[in-house]
Amino acid sequence: MSLFVADLINQIRQQFGTQKTIITPKSLEYANKIVAGYNEENWDAFGEHMTDGKSHDDNLIDKVDNNMHTSGLENLGGSLQAWTWDDDGNLYKLPIEKQTMDSMKNSIYETILAMMFDDAYSGWGHAQTFIGYGVYNLGKTSVGVDFDKFGYSHFELASAYNQNGFDSNPYTLPSTSELTSQLNQAKSDLEKSKANLAQTNNDLSETQNVLVNATSTQTNAKQALNTAQTDLANKRTVLNNAKKSVADAQNKLASDKQVQQQAQINLQAVTADLATKQENVEKAQQAVQVAENNQRVAQDEVTVATNNVNQAQQAVQTAQDNLNQTQNDLNKLNQQLAELQQAPELLVQAKQQLADAQSNLQTANDNLVAKKNELNKATADLADLKTQLATNQENLTKALANLAQAKSGLDQANKDLASSKEKLVSKQTSLASAKSALAEAQAKLTELQQAPQTLDQANKNLEIAKENVEKAQQAYDEAKSNNDVAQKDLEDAKNSLAQVQEKQSQAQSAYDKAMKAYNDYLKAQQAVKDAEEKAKAQAQAKAEHTYFAQTANGKVVDEKGHIMVGYSVKGNQVFDAQSKLVGTLAQTSTTRRMVNTVKQENAKTLPQTGDKQNNNTTVGAILVGLGSLLGLGALGKRKED
Repeated sequence: MSLFVADLINQIRQQFGTQKTIITPKSLEYANKIVAGYNEENWDAFGEHMTDGKSHDDNLIDKVDNNMHTSGLENLGGSLQAWTWDDDGNLYKLPIEKQTMDSMKNSIYETILAMMFDDAYSGWGHAQTFIGYGVYNLGKTSVGVDFDKFGYSHFELASAYNQNGFDSNPYTLPSTSELTSQLNQAKSDLEKSKANLAQTNNDLSETQNVLVNATSTQTNAKQALNTAQTDLANKRTVLNNAKKSVADAQNKLASDKQVQQQAQINLQAVTADLATKQENVEKAQQAVQVAENNQRVAQDEVTVATNNVNQAQQAVQTAQDNLNQTQNDLNKLNQQLAELQQAPELLVQAKQQLADAQSNLQTANDNLVAKKNELNKATADLADLKTQLATNQENLTKALANLAQAKSGLDQANKDLASSKEKLVSKQTSLASAKSALAEAQAKLTELQQAPQTLDQANKNLEIAKENVEKAQQAYDEAKSNNDVAQKDLEDAKNSLAQVQEKQSQAQSAYDKAMKAYNDYLKAQQAVKDAEEKAKAQAQAKAEHTYFAQTANGKVVDEKGHIMVGYSVKGNQVFDAQSKLVGTLAQTSTTRRMVNTVKQENAKTLPQTGDKQNNNTTVGAILVGLGSLLGLGALGKRKED
């Protein structure tokens, strides 16, 4: 809900060029604490009858502000609550209906809309709070939204900076343009899917019609086949009967011929009456003729029956071919029907793709949150790097001083080494001389054995020479040790220098990044300044084209006929309660509403009273429609430390 509200407020602020709001865990905690305090204290801001409300809980807000080290602004809206009149003309609350997320967002939207465009009676304090304009500008502002137990909406805006934690871990606000684009794309995809589904349904309907027709054709073909088969059977029966008739006719013909032959025999043999015999002959001839005629008729019937059988067989074959073609068409249609029946699955796939796109949107939003968190971490790292850079620069200065000192020590050590080498050479020369003297002394030892004093002196000289050799060796060893230490110091100094140079390079890189971020910040700050100057110029231009009228009693009326509380007139310029130029005083009223209001105010010489309207249905409906607006009477009080 808070994300929804912040997006609406930021759309307003974008139009006015003021700094956009953010939502953080701290801002939500801030709003929850304030609303929890209202509920715990049973603090009804508007009251049971709208006229007995307690307005803002200033002490509670001051307490939360002090505890959380911030200063805030609160806008209160009736939102979910509405009032109406009873039969006695008293206002009372209506029950709050069951809410959905859609209905709650709608009430929030209507409340913000009323505060932005119908807030003259409050000096436009609520509108300026949402805009972040003038004395209502908290700088970087965080937002938290909640409903109290009375159904009132609390819009809590608090100043956010690093020290109070209100700017830490901001939530990602939805991008209206991206969501609109994705919604339009989803709608387009949905419309395409619907169109495809409609086309698929049409194709399915047409295919089903074709299937019905094909089924009907198949049924008709089967019926025609059955009829043709029945006709074929009948014609085969006729053919068989015809063949039998032919056989019978042939048999009768043969019998008649036998009769004729017998008649002729009888004619020849019988000596009966000629006339009678002649009649018998004629009868026999007629019988033969009839038999021959019957044979020809039977043969014709056989021919006709054979032709009918051939035609019936052809019709059967045609019907069978039609049946086969119809069956093939039916198989194809069944295949198409199976494919079309998969259309809902395609729609499901399209919906799944839409769900995947929405999931990708959420993933993109989550990635954006991660990037912003990385940016915040980079900003913190930048501050650490700046501190580290200063430390590194100090260490570099010390290291360079140590390096110079080490070089100086190395030079001195080299000088000492050279001096020690010279002394060593001298000592070695002395040692050689001493050895030579020792050899000479030893050579003369025999001669000097008789001269103890000389021998003692030689021994003393020998001891002195040995001591000188040992001292020279010690000086050599010490010089060598000093040289090794100096070499180690030189290597350590070189390593320290390399490390310092590496840290200096890293610090320089971090410094370059920091300078780039700082320059980007300066550019953004300049862009904000330019936007503020542009907004100021736009406000000035708007004021020059916004006209007001003044009544005889000094009240200021806008073009909608509203009386602007706290507005004043200087010359022909009109200023709001914060002494900001908002318009120009017109010589004559510019709108009908302005004219009516001016006339009504000028005509008020005594207080006007009217009949109380008890039409509960009409007034109740009006109040239900304006419940959130009527609930704004206690809004817009500024809370600051």
